[in-house]
Amino acid sequence: MMEAKSTRTSQRAASIRTAVGLAVVALASFGAIIIAEYSGSSQLGIGVLGLALVAFLLVAMTRRVRR
Repeated sequence: MMEAKSTRTSQRAASIRTAVGLAVVALASFGAIIIAEYSGSSQLGIGVLGLALVAFLLVAMTRRVRR
C-alpha cells in the first residue's frame, strides 16, 4: 500500500511540474504579444516567444528521467 501512495505522489508532482512549465510558456507568449504591441516591433515579440520556447524545450530534453 505504501508503494502505491508513493507512486501517486510522484505522479502528482510530475503533473504539477508539467503544468508549471506549460504555464510559463503561456505567460511568455502573452508577454511577447504585449511587448510587441508596446514596442511597435513585431520582431521583438517573436524573438521573446522563440527564446521562451527554445528554453522550455532545452529544459525538457535535458532533464533526467526519475523512476
